[in-house]
Amino acid sequence: MKAAPVEYVKVCPAFGPGFFYIPGSDTCLKIGGNVWVEGMWLQPYTKAMDTLGYRTQMRITLDARTNTEYGLLRTVVDPRFNKRNGQEFSATQPREGNAFAGSNTEGTSKQTHINTTAYIQLGGLTVGRLGSFANAQFGSNDLVGPAGVDARDETNTIAYTLALGNGMTLTAAIEDGSDSNRDGVFSMYNGAAYAAAKPAVYTDATSVGGTATLKTAAVAAVGSAVTYGGNRVPDAVLAFKVDQSWGSANLAAVSHEINYSSNQFSSEYGYGLSGALKVNLPMIAAGDSIMVQGAYASGFNQFTMRNSTGDKTSQNTNGAQFAGGMYQTSTINDAVVDTGTGKTYLATSYGANAELTHYFTSTVAAFAGGSYSKVTWDSAAQTVPANINPFQTYTGYLGAIWTPVKGLKIVPEVAYVKVTTKTASVASGAEPAGKNQDSWQGRIQIRRDF
Repeated sequence: MKAAPVEYVKVCPAFGPGFFYIPGSDTCLKIGGNVWVEGMWLQPYTKAMDTLGYRTQMRITLDARTNTEYGLLRTVVDPRFNKRNGQEFSATQPREGNAFAGSNTEGTSKQTHINTTAYIQLGGLTVGRLGSFANAQFGSNDLVGPAGVDARDETNTIAYTLALGNGMTLTAAIEDGSDSNRDGVFSMYNGAAYAAAKPAVYTDATSVGGTATLKTAAVAAVGSAVTYGGNRVPDAVLAFKVDQSWGSANLAAVSHEINYSSNQFSSEYGYGLSGALKVNLPMIAAGDSIMVQGAYASGFNQFTMRNSTGDKTSQNTNGAQFAGGMYQTSTINDAVVDTGTGKTYLATSYGANAELTHYFTSTVAAFAGGSYSKVTWDSAAQTVPANINPFQTYTGYLGAIWTPVKGLKIVPEVAYVKVTTKTASVASGAEPAGKNQDSWQGRIQIRRDF
């Protein structure tokens, strides 16, 4: 009896290095991923505050491609698993892909994070969950993440990309806005009635998704809280990108519906605009580049502030939580409504950052950068009894990249973060009272990509 022929794994050169044919099919597969280990030190305010933080990430990427009569059929599965401890749970790191506890506390459950990217492409069509096509992010070396122009969370999307030639593309997308709604709506209730009842409003001074918990006795006086209503209209994106030998650039615009939960208010639309430019500098050294990017948003703070601020809103005792580990009684909600006057106020947020990377040798590089961002409100919103408190953030960072062998990077970084608010914050037990808070932090990351 003749033995069955053995099928060997064959290299698939059509799509570049690392692809091989899945036995018995005409589909080519590439397996990749990384392990990312990071430790940090953060300037503490009190002995009760964590000074150290740690993160370990495991990522596996599967990229399957098949040529068809309709164009390239591509499927990407990219799950990321993270475990964090200490100060590494700050900012957005606990909020992506995790359910919020009823108390909105920063607990152990928020230190384990699973985030999955998975999408299908056929020709110019893309469907699935991936980073927003409105993102202006070029992949900054900054380990903390730049303020003011940070990328949106991954989102469910359907998009079509038109290749214009010469490295230029135009993409139109419809994206799920539900993940963006958690920045919330701040409800001012009934004007003077709110001011009188304010001391009795909160049961435990906590908030989940921007919705205050009201004491029963206070409900009649101030009315029901207005929050984000149901998700009815997806975000719409239009993005232009160019990628050539000199560098890359992109421009993007996105709309975002604010559907209020109360019939007293009609839906409004926020929006975001972003632009980015990255220029290669081979005349200085191979791999050198300079990058500048900025973003502006109305009623859509996550578009500009995702990595700078965390879950907390101004309805928490400590206000917003920032990537520097600080808390402030600042306001990060997309909108403020006054049920007494019927008026609404949308937040305005904007920011920019820049970064220069220089390679001294093929294995040793340094980078330096900084960013600025601001969230503010119409002056009328700041005079009502809702404690609307605009804020600004400043960051500066300096780091190095050592690549001792291919695929392995060691990245130390020192960063300075400052937050200023219009109205002074009260002492929270972790930070002193005042309009200004700042923090130094140091990080080191060891990353193996394959």
